[in-house]
Amino acid sequence: MLPTLPAALDEAALQQLTAGLSPQQLVWLSGYLYGQATSASGGVAAAPTAAAAPATAAAPAVEKLTILYGSHTGNGKKIAQQTADAAAAKGLKATVQDMNDYAPRQLAQEQNLLVIVSTHGEGEPPISAEELHAFINGPRAPKLPKLRYAVFALGDKSYLHYCQTGKDFDQKLAELGGTRLLNRVDADVAYKAPAAQWIDDVLNALTGTNQAADAPAATASAAVVAEVATEYTAENPWPAKVLESIQLNGRGSDKETYHLELDLAGSGLHYAPGDALAVVPANHLPLVEEVLLAARLSDTTAVQVAGESLPLAAALATHRELTVLTRDVLERYATLAPHAGLQELLADSNRLQPYLYGRDVADLLTEFPSEQLTAQALADVLRPLPSRAYSIASSLLAHPEEVHLTVGAVRYEAFGRQKHGVCSSFLADRVAVGDTARVYVQQNEYFRLPQNGETDIIMIGAGTGIAPFRAFVEERTELGAAGRNWLLFGNPHFTTDFLYQAEWLQHLKKGTLSRLDVAFSRDQAKKIYVQDRLLEASRDVFGWLENGAHFYVCGDKTRLGSAVQTALIQVVQKEAGLSADDAAAYVKNLRKQRRYLEDVY
Repeated sequence: MLPTLPAALDEAALQQLTAGLSPQQLVWLSGYLYGQATSASGGVAAAPTAAAAPATAAAPAVEKLTILYGSHTGNGKKIAQQTADAAAAKGLKATVQDMNDYAPRQLAQEQNLLVIVSTHGEGEPPISAEELHAFINGPRAPKLPKLRYAVFALGDKSYLHYCQTGKDFDQKLAELGGTRLLNRVDADVAYKAPAAQWIDDVLNALTGTNQAADAPAATASAAVVAEVATEYTAENPWPAKVLESIQLNGRGSDKETYHLELDLAGSGLHYAPGDALAVVPANHLPLVEEVLLAARLSDTTAVQVAGESLPLAAALATHRELTVLTRDVLERYATLAPHAGLQELLADSNRLQPYLYGRDVADLLTEFPSEQLTAQALADVLRPLPSRAYSIASSLLAHPEEVHLTVGAVRYEAFGRQKHGVCSSFLADRVAVGDTARVYVQQNEYFRLPQNGETDIIMIGAGTGIAPFRAFVEERTELGAAGRNWLLFGNPHFTTDFLYQAEWLQHLKKGTLSRLDVAFSRDQAKKIYVQDRLLEASRDVFGWLENGAHFYVCGDKTRLGSAVQTALIQVVQKEAGLSADDAAAYVKNLRKQRRYLEDVY
């Protein structure tokens, strides 16, 4: 942490303050302090003009730079702000805007545009980007012959349509006449290093400079220094001691759900209800052995991964994804295993997605063996083992220096073998009370409680989707929020699957939960789901929404998310007497106002 700056600072004091900082950090600091000063004075957080830039930066010819972000969890927003901070160090005047708040027709006026956008699920734009995405693909999209632009796309390679929204923006802006400043960059879940490089490259392209030959660019340091405040990350997780691990389901349940309590004392980690906790897992050793057997490789052969030399078995256990197959893994492996069947799969998207579902690395190596596969080649073919994020199920106000999770253990049989979710089974089977799990917080700025505590909330969750709502109600209880809390919860059976039942009943008794509706789908001949309860309570649901309530959904995207949205449109259509199209527009407007919020997976 930097010490508080005195009102007046002489040269000797300034030198003492900045001693030990690298040249890149000094450049970044100048832009950072400018931003702080602008913010403190009530001005717009924009970059300084060329005259206010550090003496080492040449005055750029760019008069205006717009940075648009379309983010689902907040990562895009962070990159956008890092880009703006780095632009400030180069003397660029940058404006950062959420796509949700951007007027699409303004696009015709842009000359220098940076687009940072994520992809939600299988190729869909995040809610904040939906309107602009539809506009540029519609008949009213303007020609953009004067536009210079660049796109940074965020995605997850475990999905077939990786970074599709970024690809859409990049292609459409070019078709409308825009000129790329540089080729689009697609970033997987480990996005920080690619983002730092993209910031460097795109600002150099804008200003016509190339610092690579002289010194590391200030933009790269901006991305790195800005992360100092978040001490614990994927690269440096906090070893959290497990304080409690309790199975929540009753005997005879088909589900296996665990409540875990982890110790954050001494970490300095903070989170808000709606955030997620990322857990760095290790692969199940029997799966590592199956992969080694299928590959016909020795477990002790040394390989280079993440800048260190490790025995192959250790590298596979802690550094490589084994439970999930993705297109890029198949593409790399196909160069070592020239099977016609593998090439046919890669050429046919309709067959590829079903093939990938449920298969793991051992399945791939067994079905398509390779004589050219070496230990190092296998390590290079596989993707790095990513962390898994779980919605946080607690409030720091209610549980100081602790974080709670609700984790469903994933176990299934496929292709003749027993399969286990890499992180859920790690937490359920291999981490006992007293052990540690490596964790860090992932903020989710788009799944937050209303700022006004008097606002009502409607929470719809199924299964482990109950987790963030436990945190919501705990937080509002501790704050004494006057707004009403309504929970609709679904799971198969009342007797075995009513997660946190005693807590919810206690909240009802105290009045900190105003209403509870449950849907236990398998307790009667006709299955009943939370969307059915929503329709049954349509008058009250619409009344709460008209009174300003925020509407939250957490759970499976395909089975819950789409069904709840369809049901809510039917509720609005019925209670407001609207057409189907107008009811859909009403719900869409709730999303735009950020009153309809989802945490779906």
